[in-house]
Formats: sequence, structure tokens, C-alpha cells
Amino acid sequence: MKFLTIAAIAALTATPALADSIAREQARADYHQAQADAARAQLQKEDAEAEADAAQANAANAQAHANAAQADASTLKDQADTTQAQANSEQAKANISQSQAENAQARADQAAANRDRALDRADAARATAPAE
Repeated sequence: MKFLTIAAIAALTATPALADSIAREQARADYHQAQADAARAQLQKEDAEAEADAAQANAANAQAHANAAQADASTLKDQADTTQAQANSEQAKANISQSQAENAQARADQAAANRDRALDRADAARATAPAE
């Protein structure tokens, strides 16, 4: 019985030391796990930063292309506006020429009518003139 008591006392006195040792080992394991988690998080952060940088570069490139396309569109619009103005000017010239042509045709028609009346008068005068 004495032996059991001594064994029990030894076990009870060894338990706090054993528990302390287990706690230290657990703390070490937790520390190493936290370091591994921190390293993994750092890598993820760096990957995310690299992706963000690449996305920003792509966005800048797309913006540059959009700006160039906008400039091209503006140039083409200016050219189209100039061409439209030229077409409007040519249309106005064509309208003036058409009006002049209609006026000339009206004068030609009037001249033909005057000629026809003059010929009719000449025929009438010849018919009424005494024969020689």
C-alpha cells in the first residue's frame, strides 16, 4: 500500500509537469502553425497584388486603345462633316444651275414663240401683200 501511495504521490506531482510540457508543445505547434498561416497569407497577398497590378496594366492599355479609337472616331466625324458641307455646297450649286437652266429654257421657249409669231405675221403679210 505504501508503494501505491508513493506511486500516487509521484503521479500527482508528475502531472503538473507533464501538463506543462504538453501545453508548451501545443504552444509551439500553434506558433509554427500561425507562422505557416502567416506565410501562406503573405503569398496570397503578393499573388493578389500581382493580379491587381496586371489588371491595372490591362485597364490602362484598354483605356489607351479607347482613347485612340475615340480620336480616330473624332477625326472621321470631322472628315464626314467636311464632306457633308462640301456635298451641301455642291447641291446648292446644282440647284442654282438647275434654276439657271430652267430660266434659259423659259427664254428659249419664249424666243421660239416670238419667232413663230413673227413667221406667222410674215406669212400673213405676204398673203395680204399685192403681187408684183
